[in-house]
Amino acid sequence: MSEIIIKNDKIRKGMIFMDEATLERRLHLNMTLIGGFMVGYGVINRHDILGSAQTGNMVSLAMDAVGHADEEWFFRIIALIIYVASVSLTVILSHKISKMSQKRLSILIDGAVLLIIGFYPAEMNPFVALFPIFFATAFQWCSFKGADGFASSSIFCSNNLRQCVTGFTEYLCSKDEQSLHRGIYFGKVLLSFYGGVAVSFLATQILDLKASWIGILPTVSAFLLCNAEYGRCKVKKEDILKASA
Repeated sequence: MSEIIIKNDKIRKGMIFMDEATLERRLHLNMTLIGGFMVGYGVINRHDILGSAQTGNMVSLAMDAVGHADEEWFFRIIALIIYVASVSLTVILSHKISKMSQKRLSILIDGAVLLIIGFYPAEMNPFVALFPIFFATAFQWCSFKGADGFASSSIFCSNNLRQCVTGFTEYLCSKDEQSLHRGIYFGKVLLSFYGGVAVSFLATQILDLKASWIGILPTVSAFLLCNAEYGRCKVKKEDILKASA
């Protein structure tokens, strides 16, 4: 037991002494992998429903409003309400708790959701089964907004793809180093997201609906990185106070 504690302490200290930008980047990529996992899980196991966005849902609701026959309209409205409520909650909490505390809370929500949905039966309504994911992904989206000075979503990838392509294309045209950096960064984000999707597919082949429990593993590493980021910020503040004393 003591050897495990010493090993974990060394890992924690090693993380703290990463530079701040590296910690932020690794944490965001970790969260993007989790986002991809949750999205993939919903698509694979719950009738191709994207649990991270509301565009398709709102398109269906708009058609429902003008006569489109849709037996799921009520569940679509509830899903939208849950998503909006989660986004609103992040704003409210930002006035009451620190940014770091909100990040930790988001990771804990992800872990709890991935645990709970593994118990849901296969015959459950797909929208109802994904209500927790709608909440978790919306909360995560607003809590982890990017890294390396770039705003990038950790739960869907249309803009990430655009930024990656335009970054590399601009570099080819102008040799602008910042554009190359942008292309590389967003390329890593895409790899992390779709890596999470791939892991969710492979896990489902083995564990079926209980594959969600595999997604708890990256929440552990995310929590460690988040704590390390907090520790790094604390060390930085202490150094500033000592320098000004």
